[in-house]
Amino acid sequence: MPGTFRPKGAPSRKEQNREADDRRGSASKRGYNHRWSKARDTHLRRSPICIGCEAIGRTQAATVVDHVDPHHGDSAKFWDTSMWQSCCKWHHDSVKQQLEAMYAAGRIPLSELWLNSETAQRIATGLLG
Repeated sequence: MPGTFRPKGAPSRKEQNREADDRRGSASKRGYNHRWSKARDTHLRRSPICIGCEAIGRTQAATVVDHVDPHHGDSAKFWDTSMWQSCCKWHHDSVKQQLEAMYAAGRIPLSELWLNSETAQRIATGLLG
């Protein structure tokens, strides 16, 4: 497969990702600390199955607690447990990222950010082929 065209002097994807990570701050500065680890573990014990996998008829252990509504540093949103969902890494890293891009572009409402929403199911089944 041929390489991707990049204008001379433009940053590579790796450089772009590093710059984005630098801008958003460390995990601890974003609230992911010991308190979060304990709350996350409790949530995963109570909801151990990926909500997205379950919606498409699969059973997969959840390893991630996702903030349905992206908190962007808002402490109230960060700790709103009614807006947390248990999911597998694949759903978080693939399906949820597409949902958040659609939400940011105004193409879907907040309710469709749940990984068991119709939009999420459509994306997941499309990715799985």
